[in-house]
Amino acid sequence: MSVIELTTFTVTPENTEAMLAARPGMVAAFRRDRRGFLAARLVRLDEQTWLDFVEWTDDAAWDESKAKGANLPEIGAFFATIASLVGAERGVRYDDAEDGARRVRTVAYGPEPSQVGELYLPGGDGPFPVVAVIHGGYWTAMWDRRQITDVADDLVARGYAVWNVEYRRIGEPGGGWPGTFLDVAAAIDALDGLDPALDLRRVVLLGHSAGGHLATWAAHRDALPPEAPGARPKVTPAGLVELAGALDLRAADTEGFGKVLADLDAEPPKDAPEPARPEAWPAVAAAVGDGILPLLLGGHAADVPEHYAWTSPSELAGAGVPVLAVHGTADEAVPAEWSRRYVEKVVAEGGIARYVEVEGGTHFDVVRPGHPVWAEITGWLHETIKGPEQA
Repeated sequence: MSVIELTTFTVTPENTEAMLAARPGMVAAFRRDRRGFLAARLVRLDEQTWLDFVEWTDDAAWDESKAKGANLPEIGAFFATIASLVGAERGVRYDDAEDGARRVRTVAYGPEPSQVGELYLPGGDGPFPVVAVIHGGYWTAMWDRRQITDVADDLVARGYAVWNVEYRRIGEPGGGWPGTFLDVAAAIDALDGLDPALDLRRVVLLGHSAGGHLATWAAHRDALPPEAPGARPKVTPAGLVELAGALDLRAADTEGFGKVLADLDAEPPKDAPEPARPEAWPAVAAAVGDGILPLLLGGHAADVPEHYAWTSPSELAGAGVPVLAVHGTADEAVPAEWSRRYVEKVVAEGGIARYVEVEGGTHFDVVRPGHPVWAEITGWLHETIKGPEQA
């Protein structure tokens, strides 16, 4: 057992970034200065409200810490960002029996609610190869990273560290151009220094659908001009797994890709997840009459051609990393031709790329660990960054 301090406080949006920046220094100061301090966990309850979950060895340690207040500059800097105290409670922790749960933690790479990722670590000390996973959902706020946790669970069970990335999306503040791209770039770069157990020489980007587009774009960041969002990457991937990705953004714009979202009663693709935030759908539906691409890139291709040139994998210089592209022939959402043409382009430019077309495969078959193609995907991963999979 140990003593738990639960403190709820508010932080105004303009101070959120400063609060998150001050947090590591505050925790480090607690470790140096406060007897009995064990751990602290910060939980975001809503846009402005936070819960601080702090663990102490005993009541006396908690009392001593309260008496010290903001006695060190690092602690004072954190406290100074807080707008108001909502409440404080004390409790005693009782642990359930160990259930073998994997180590997972949520890490913010920016001040906004969607600028977070889940880091999954397998058992052992590492260093572990890393798969950065980027979910899809038409780049919109209706769907989030929860739709791809089955993939994360499967990969961490195989010995990979998994970084399940969230990012600002259409239908929430900062989503679209250029925020979505800045976030994906920042999330991948956040792997640098995120945990000493990560082997940054063996990072593979894996994305599905709209996330397949974003992962593929991110694999090309080192070829972007300096003025483009996401240029000058800090982390260079060792491979790319593109699953049913929307890779030709000019074609998508011409075809009005995403107009189906205007119909709130449309039949979803087979096995599609329920929206995580259905309340965001009406606003997207009202704006998507010309397709989703103008909402993502700030206009049609004819209006902002440089945005398309900087973000459409079909136009970017050939990826300098090995590529696996997987697409189902019965994909109802994204044409398989876009993945096939991308792989042909990479190979024509001297790159290493493999295209796997899943006969009869639907849009979500390629991210089902129980589907036969998953063994081919994980086999490629092991060959590329880990070596042959052990039985």
